[in-house]
Amino acid sequence: MDGPRLELKYPCEWEYRVIGADEAQLRAAIEGVLGDRPAKVTPGRSSTGGKWVTLVVALEVASEEDRLQLYEALRGHEAVKIVL
Repeated sequence: MDGPRLELKYPCEWEYRVIGADEAQLRAAIEGVLGDRPAKVTPGRSSTGGKWVTLVVALEVASEEDRLQLYEALRGHEAVKIVL
């Protein structure tokens, strides 16, 4: 990727938008990835027809590695369609 690189000071608060077809399965996926880690999970936007739901996950990440590992773990879960 070209352009400026994101410069963050860690630890910092970070949000993921996790999108999938079933809210209960998304919540289970998030819990499975985060374990006992404290996080705030709130509903985001849903598609007009209700086919897709979004959950916003807010938590503290310790480092860029930590942030990217969480992203990859969420993205790799079968219940998750997209992570933003």
